[in-house]
Amino acid sequence: MFRNSLLLVILLTLPCRANLGDSVAQCVARYGKPVHFTEATDKVPFGTLIFTAAGYGLVVFLTGTTEVGARVSKLDNSAFSATDLQNIMAADTGGSAWTSIESQDPSCLRWTRADHATALYDKDKHVLIFTSEQMSKDLKAAEARNSAAPAATNSLQPAVKAP
Repeated sequence: MFRNSLLLVILLTLPCRANLGDSVAQCVARYGKPVHFTEATDKVPFGTLIFTAAGYGLVVFLTGTTEVGARVSKLDNSAFSATDLQNIMAADTGGSAWTSIESQDPSCLRWTRADHATALYDKDKHVLIFTSEQMSKDLKAAEARNSAAPAATNSLQPAVKAP
């Protein structure tokens, strides 16, 4: 019983976890001052906050002031153990358990949960990526905008005649 209680305390205080839906203030309270940040642009729909904590690097992707995704890696670029993956994912369940799903890529492990959030672990790059349903929608909208932009730009350029 004590061992289970200790494990629960460790999971609840784990400093490096992705909590989709958190605010910037909650991220800063959890991980401390970011070491870098970027703002969203027309081509890149997400701002980022970059943190380092407890031997991990964490890139938090933001839409406005809300976390919509995260990328977690070890600072030494080593592989995650099964326990590492389990502990990090257990810290953000969004009210439902992660369910393993088949991946078409043998170098990746994938999970989903009831709110359509996904997690992907790239075994080659040693990176765990969390995406929310909102992040997926924002990516699709940005791709649609960016794919339409070159066509409009090209139509404004004068036709070049062959010699």
